[in-house]
Amino acid sequence: MLDFQKISFDLKPLIDKYFYSYGEGSCQHSFATEFCFNAKYGDVFCVKDDFLYIMRSNFNDEKYRAYLFPMGKYDDLDRVKDAVQNILSDAHENDRKVKFLSITENAKNILEKFYGDKFIIEDKRDLYEYIYKYETLAIMDGSHFKAKRNEIRKFFKTYENIEIKNIDSKDVLNMKELYKHWVDEEMKRQSNQQLDFEEIALDTALEYYHELGLDGITVYCGNELIGFVFGVKLNEDSFDYMIEKANSEYRGIYKVLNNELAKRCCSNYKYLNFEEDLGEEGLRNSKMMYHPDVMLKKFSATEA
Repeated sequence: MLDFQKISFDLKPLIDKYFYSYGEGSCQHSFATEFCFNAKYGDVFCVKDDFLYIMRSNFNDEKYRAYLFPMGKYDDLDRVKDAVQNILSDAHENDRKVKFLSITENAKNILEKFYGDKFIIEDKRDLYEYIYKYETLAIMDGSHFKAKRNEIRKFFKTYENIEIKNIDSKDVLNMKELYKHWVDEEMKRQSNQQLDFEEIALDTALEYYHELGLDGITVYCGNELIGFVFGVKLNEDSFDYMIEKANSEYRGIYKVLNNELAKRCCSNYKYLNFEEDLGEEGLRNSKMMYHPDVMLKKFSATEA
């Protein structure tokens, strides 16, 4: 049986080692996400034989235990096979079957190779992650970005006294107030529980902002905070746009946030991850309009 324990901040160096090496640039494979969204996911972890195991305990039910795919040396397929078997044994010892959530195509291929008749694998388009090259968001070159470039220029012409700066402790109260304003509008479309989870994540991120290695910007119009965005390193090549909120009454603010974060915080990265759209049509259209350079496909695998 795998000896799972709760994720705590002191475990960051250990967990980061696996995410940086084997996370494949997925936003799911981030200690900041694990730590800040723990109320939502209930993630617990275990390290055994140099593989990281994560169980998403809030997604367990009477029939299944929910896991992320184990992370370790994927080039040693026999060891990966053993790691999957460890998860199967863990679930069976608890009288459950296995459900793998949000796995990459690489993980899917491994399961099909060794356990093809044991799992029902489904393509999860709503969980595909939108990944862009740094230049795509920082420069927005080409005719297909003309409208966005024009909207950004119009933003700076329309609104006076715009100040863009890196997030610091003086911004925390303003960020929380802006989030509440955003929630008032968003409650018309989302469940209160999902918004509660995100508010907990935001509060946790702001409390441990520097310790988590987060990086981001605020946009002020005069003394009013009208937008903020921050994210975190996924590996040496990739940065995750983690939380972004704005007052949409200011036309073009989200495009400014996306562009300015890339320019100010992400020049050392090759890829910028905009995460998934969760099947929300408006969000999907918005992300597609940035012309993703990579769509990181995601799948689920359920033990038959």
